[in-house]
Amino acid sequence: MLVSYNDSMKYQFLISCLLVTSLLFSSITSTQPNQELTSISDLKDFDQRSIGIKKSNDQIIDIKVLIADTSKKTKQGLMYVESLPDNIGMLFIFKPPRKVSMWMKNTHISLDILFIDENQTIIKIHNEAKPFNLKSIQSNLKVKWVLEINGGLAKELNIKKGDNILF
Repeated sequence: MLVSYNDSMKYQFLISCLLVTSLLFSSITSTQPNQELTSISDLKDFDQRSIGIKKSNDQIIDIKVLIADTSKKTKQGLMYVESLPDNIGMLFIFKPPRKVSMWMKNTHISLDILFIDENQTIIKIHNEAKPFNLKSIQSNLKVKWVLEINGGLAKELNIKKGDNILF
């Protein structure tokens, strides 16, 4: 069988396209391992604890948090969770403290993102981060913790920059 140079190039091109498509498909499916999550109770691997937010008027707001203290838990975050009770949040821990960026990839709910320095002081609040938004939300300064709570809750509870987290 005689194959021309042109036919050979077409064949190589088709094989290359199939390989690229296969690789893309496998990477897309492998980045979404927990897409079946729908409830905060599905995050069974996360430790839970209670923290307080001490406001400038000395009022303390109690919140139960799920702890994201490993790379795997930090990557998972609140992705695929469809609802979050007002008294529950997620606390990300960064050791050592550093500048961080958060995003809302595969996050179904709006969140307030509170950036907290090593003195346990809220140094920035990003209100009502939009679900599924891939825009990076920066801490701008070094933080040790990031607390995510329901979108709008920081304003509702009058949580402000300068308030402190109590452990």
